[in-house]
Amino acid sequence: MTISLIMKGLGFLLAGLSLGIIYFGGLWFTLRRLHCWQKPYLWLAVSWLGRLVVLLGGGAWLLNQTVVSPLLVILLVSIGVWMGRTLLIARLLSVVERSGVVARRSHT
Repeated sequence: MTISLIMKGLGFLLAGLSLGIIYFGGLWFTLRRLHCWQKPYLWLAVSWLGRLVVLLGGGAWLLNQTVVSPLLVILLVSIGVWMGRTLLIARLLSVVERSGVVARRSHT
């Protein structure tokens, strides 16, 4: 493998990471503000559609930039999305735990 191919693969991984953070960050943003809206089901649907368009549109655009196997691009972007989800969950859990909003378990 050449350095250029490794850098392109890393680029696809980072692009997937960005797409994952946008997708799941948008979900977090929507759920945090759901109680404020008059028609929460409508905003949930609009949010889902918008996040899906960004995720699939970004993935399709990356697939068209292919210099390597399309299967490898799909794999790297998918791993990046998964990593973005994992990092966002870890970050948001630490923020919520520090704020003391975590629900307490009942002792039965």
